Amino acid sequence: MKKEIISLSELLKSGKKIAFIKGNRQVNNKNVKSKKASFLKFGMNLIPLMYVSGEKAIADGCTLIDAKTGAEIDAEHAQEYIAIVDGQHRLTAAMEDELSEDNLFLFECYNEANTKELVASTNIDSNPWDGRDYAYSAVMFNQESKLAQMANELAEAGYAISTIGLILYFKSGKFGKKDLSYIMEGKDAREGYNLERAEYFLEKARVKFEDVFIGKKYLISAVSDLSSDEGYRRVCDVLPKLSSNNVKRILDEKSDEKIALIKTLLQNLLEKN
Repeated sequence: MKKEIISLSELLKSGKKIAFIKGNRQVNNKNVKSKKASFLKFGMNLIPLMYVSGEKAIADGCTLIDAKTGAEIDAEHAQEYIAIVDGQHRLTAAMEDELSEDNLFLFECYNEANTKELVASTNIDSNPWDGRDYAYSAVMFNQESKLAQMANELAEAGYAISTIGLILYFKSGKFGKKDLSYIMEGKDAREGYNLERAEYFLEKARVKFEDVFIGKKYLISAVSDLSSDEGYRRVCDVLPKLSSNNVKRILDEKSDEKIALIKTLLQNLLEKN
């Protein structure tokens, strides 16, 4: 088992270069700023960065990006690199602040799990990611997943992950960060989601509402509740029939009353149709 902590200086002297893993969350300036503040206070990183060999990352199906140039690395050059699994914000902060390479410390991951699983698991354990990070990484690591594609598109549009789960499953508590991390690892999402139903709801909802409102829980909560009795297509079909006055009432209503109001207005339309 490898337990050695090594400085960046030692790694570079050995001829290695540093790579990021494509699909790991995008670098956030706020996080980089906080790492810089820590470096200023302590003169070093208190928690070592975790890496795997470039060859392992490539063998596990990852794509590598040169940490300095941002260029994608060809597989035949993977042996020249180590790939950061956990710590890309610390590394970015160190490079931007020109922290001494002698004072930035790393260790090679001592677990032989798949690199994608390591990226997912280390970020669940430390929990620094938000829902958008998970959605982005899920689609980058599992580009064939239609569910991941939709989740990422909605997250990019500002939808809360809890709302995305409601849209996908028409039930709460069925979809969250852990589910996205499973998709990152190439596993299947739990049963019960319906992409056709989700797309149908969004198509009808967007006739009257902007994404900034649909991305909150109110509309999908009301629609999913009514759908258990009426069927989702029948409920979704009356969404475009809401009048401009209805829409204004919904938007102006107090947060804790919105769902009840939406259900009442939709029920009235269902009775007429």
